[in-house]
Amino acid sequence: LALVDNVPRTLRLDEFVRHYITHQIEVIIRRTKFRLNEKEKRAHILSGYLKALDALDAVIALIRASATSEQAREGLMKLLEVDELQANAILDMQLRRLAALERKKIIDEFETLMAEIKELKVILKDPAAQRVIIKEELKEISDKYGDDRRTQIIAGETDLSVEDLIPNQDVVVTITRGGYAKRTKADLYRSQRRGGKGVKGAALKQDDIVEHFFTASTHDWLLFLTNQGRVYRSKVHELPDAGRDARGQHVANLLAFKPNEIIASVIGINDYASLPYLVIATKGGIVKKSPLSEYDSPRTGGLIAISLKDGDEVVAASAITAKDELLLISKKGMSLRFTADDESLRSMGRSATGVIGMKFRSGDELLTMATIRSGDEKSFVLTATDGGFGKRTDISEYRLQSRGGIGVKAAKVDEGARGGLVGALIVNESNEILVITSGGVVMRTPVKEVRQTGRDTLGVRLVNLDQGTFVVSLAKVNDED
Repeated sequence: LALVDNVPRTLRLDEFVRHYITHQIEVIIRRTKFRLNEKEKRAHILSGYLKALDALDAVIALIRASATSEQAREGLMKLLEVDELQANAILDMQLRRLAALERKKIIDEFETLMAEIKELKVILKDPAAQRVIIKEELKEISDKYGDDRRTQIIAGETDLSVEDLIPNQDVVVTITRGGYAKRTKADLYRSQRRGGKGVKGAALKQDDIVEHFFTASTHDWLLFLTNQGRVYRSKVHELPDAGRDARGQHVANLLAFKPNEIIASVIGINDYASLPYLVIATKGGIVKKSPLSEYDSPRTGGLIAISLKDGDEVVAASAITAKDELLLISKKGMSLRFTADDESLRSMGRSATGVIGMKFRSGDELLTMATIRSGDEKSFVLTATDGGFGKRTDISEYRLQSRGGIGVKAAKVDEGARGGLVGALIVNESNEILVITSGGVVMRTPVKEVRQTGRDTLGVRLVNLDQGTFVVSLAKVNDED
């Protein structure tokens, strides 16, 4: 309860803070005006002193020749071009102030006053400066009178957590380039035959497209890797639950990103023990493996995941075991498969730079990184282009190589109607995939309907695109969905 314009009102906390700040600004303005007035008065007197000191001999002669103080005052006003207030101050000035040392003190005081007057005028004109003063004064009060919290907030005596009240179900996580995120029940995306039109997905703003699109469970952790090499986390159920055609909410409501940070990769994990390592890949072909447990931190400001070289940025990440293999694929269709064991890729600390994973020909860079799990010898590499074409190739056609090479051809890239590569997945014939377009259309189709071909081929049509749209992402549906 507080008085607002002399009327008692019950205020919310944000309203109370707003009225308090408004009042403090009024106090600062009144106080500053008073101080400015006092200093201007003093500066006015000192300017008269300085004029008198500059014409000291004439001033002394005039005063000695004057019969009365009134005559002396009028004479000073004409001689020095000062007002009555300044003339009286000169007449009242003690003789000792005529000494050289006292003269310097007057000059120093005048210069200090003029600087303070300038600063006070800035405060009156600049609302930002007024708010800085409020912050500084509140900090002084807190430092002087603040004490530790006397009450304790403790959890109730129960084994239940908020997460226990949320059903663990499979969802599709959608995050746009503009930073809008949501989760949608996976069964809302029905399965269709290859080459279908798909179903309507998120209603996006102009120039915004879906950038990250994958399946997860509501109790999973989401690790957000940014282009600047930091990692943030949240639970899947903390994302807004929305329908297929909803845009979702901005991740700024959930994560405290640094300026100019954008989401480069998002991975879902059940816990930090099931998969021991996090591997990060950059567009310059650098890869880095570090213990996943190092990222099990509640810090809302994120953690450093990799130290990047100038001009480089994160493009992909994956949680793996030492028995897994990694497949790096470039934008121009080259690929490199290598093992993720400690001999080939040693584990490093969070702030390490990493090692060379793949080299590129001129004009090429890393597009994505796929993980080949131990025991996935009968799997396929499924690639897709932004023109809506895709293919699957037996994993055995991608031979194991040493890290740091150029690799082998993964797909024939056609910059014409078929388009360039947009992604790659490790799949088997029992899986289904989700393909999403720039128009927000999502198509779910069985992997077995995508023709099996060799590495250096164009593939077949995955989805019929509306005019002006293109494929932006693809994801594998969990086997149990």
